[in-house]
Amino acid sequence: MSNIQDQEQYIQSLVKIKQIEDQVQKEIDERKEEVQNQIKSLEADLENSVTNAENEGRLLVETSIEKSRMKANEEAKMIISEAENKAKSITFQFDQTMMKEILEILLSGIK
Repeated sequence: MSNIQDQEQYIQSLVKIKQIEDQVQKEIDERKEEVQNQIKSLEADLENSVTNAENEGRLLVETSIEKSRMKANEEAKMIISEAENKAKSITFQFDQTMMKEILEILLSGIK
């Protein structure tokens, strides 16, 4: 009888070991799936962060270009205005010698 009991105990032990193995494998599979989901989530977050950074960078460049263009336009207008004011205040008088020199310069380009 002892031999039969030993065999039954052995079988019961094997059954318990198998149940524990199955339970551990189930926990491993669940944890693996959880980690894979976290990885997918992190990858999606990373893609979103990269896209947002690219968009912010483009916007920053566009804004900077626009500000520079506006500043350049303002400076150009100011330079033109100063030049116009200076041109209005300049008086120029031709004399005979100056007219002769100008005509010689112009005619030398025609030859």
